Amino acid sequence: MGLFSTGKRAAKFAFITMPMAALGVNQLRMGNQHIKALWRSNFSPACPECERGVLLQQDGDYQDIEQHPSGRVRVLHSWQCNNCQFALLEEADSRKVREHAARYRNERVRGQLTTLEREELDRIAGSHRLHSRAFFIASLAATLGFVYMLATGAGVMIALNWLSIGFALWVFGMKKSYRSWQVSSGQLFVEGAFWFWFQHQKWII
Repeated sequence: MGLFSTGKRAAKFAFITMPMAALGVNQLRMGNQHIKALWRSNFSPACPECERGVLLQQDGDYQDIEQHPSGRVRVLHSWQCNNCQFALLEEADSRKVREHAARYRNERVRGQLTTLEREELDRIAGSHRLHSRAFFIASLAATLGFVYMLATGAGVMIALNWLSIGFALWVFGMKKSYRSWQVSSGQLFVEGAFWFWFQHQKWII
């Protein structure tokens, strides 16, 4: 029995593991997992408490039922941050969760800003600016990696991983640049501020 198991493992290593490693399948899987994590963190509702994680709907049945005077019933689910312990109850709709999280964050930040001095606001804006530049530089490096992969004849799928990572990093850089402009200009709670910034302000600062 032991000899059969040893032979089975050896055959698997020779005919499956080694060829997959030679073809770069494992590297491709790792790249796809990283890209999936980046996209999920970019498009899932951001945690309004730690601002580093995303809110994910917890498995299981609904957590609560809320009935309005008009008779409308809302089935609420638990959404929890994957980085901290923050959680909230909201419908199974990421758009509504994002709006709920934005309201919570705006109230929290509004309370903090009332006690902050101008120097502190400049420091926060400067921190966002530095993060933005770092993301833009990393995005450029990933894009150059994509071009290098194509020029050296590497697999197209592996090269596309670099391009996807570069695009995701560029989006993060845009987000940080926008946050820096919001803090420095005081446009934190103004509806439509993003489109004004997108059309009239500098993206790379």
